Amino acid sequence: MTNTMPKIVRKTSPYLRRPNANATRMMRDVTIALLPVSIFAIYSFGLSALWILLVSIGSMLLTEYVFYQIQDKLQGESFKFKNKNFTLYNFSAFTSGLIYGLTLPDQTPLWIVALSGVLGILLAKLIFGGMGQNIFNPAAVARVLVVVNFATLATYQTNIDGVAGATALSFTNQNLFSIEVLQHYTLTNLFTGIGIPGSLGETSALLLLLGGLYLALRTSFEVRIPLMYIGTVFVLAFAVAIQQGLGIWYPLYHIFSGGLMFGAIYMATDPVTSPITKPARVYYGFALGFITFIIRLFGALPEGVIFSILIMNMFVTSFDYHKVTHSQFSTKRNLIFASVVVLAIVVTLVGASYVG
Repeated sequence: MTNTMPKIVRKTSPYLRRPNANATRMMRDVTIALLPVSIFAIYSFGLSALWILLVSIGSMLLTEYVFYQIQDKLQGESFKFKNKNFTLYNFSAFTSGLIYGLTLPDQTPLWIVALSGVLGILLAKLIFGGMGQNIFNPAAVARVLVVVNFATLATYQTNIDGVAGATALSFTNQNLFSIEVLQHYTLTNLFTGIGIPGSLGETSALLLLLGGLYLALRTSFEVRIPLMYIGTVFVLAFAVAIQQGLGIWYPLYHIFSGGLMFGAIYMATDPVTSPITKPARVYYGFALGFITFIIRLFGALPEGVIFSILIMNMFVTSFDYHKVTHSQFSTKRNLIFASVVVLAIVVTLVGASYVG
């Protein structure tokens, strides 16, 4: 009799992503990794950054706590101050709130921060059944709600800068292939974050990399996803640079500016909303990079990170479907993937030749 059982057995997330992982340890490590970025944001933007972070975290924590208290009440349970479902104790809601706050511009009105935080965790996590059962990243959903609903109110100076990026990318959007963008922000500025405006946690590539290194050493995130994500954007931008006669500054500008590193390291690696197997994580990272660069190259907005993450969140279950997913690489699958990469480069170059 043929064994029809799937090779991958899905259990409650996020444990299915790493069977021996401890959710509390993973979330706590992410919070620790983000501390330097958070401190730098408060140093760079002042008390407005601190208030945004406090409100973003508080809105998600309070919403989850109230939601579960109401749920227990409807089920006939007596009130207990320490609710059994409240994820404050494993840093889940806290980490989501911190990440959400770090994606926001420093001039975002606090009522917008609070309202979008409430809706983000409610619509992206709680209505799906809570931790481990959500399809979308709560922080990403909250950030998109800010852009979609309050684009003319949440401002840096005049209007919100795209989806999740620093204003440095707006110069690339206006002067697509011109080295004049470096007159505003040099690569050194972008790498260190000194003198760079933008979202709170997305200005210093150096601090983001240090946090990512900490998570890698602690094995608290899936390193293949950010490496593939960032690598894909670099390769596509490098190909465009060769075609347009640009220097190495062009791909580096795309890597260091905007929310690419922040999204790749701290959002795309979410253990609940990313694929299970090693090959699927590579494909997932590639798709994220391709969509991000396409949005940056052809879209009206200078950024594309948050949109690409939410788009690919919808396809994670397809990556994990046991009839099509595989736990190991093979020569055939590698050749197919290589063909897809080449096709993506060709499509990008053809498009760049028109917009250039």
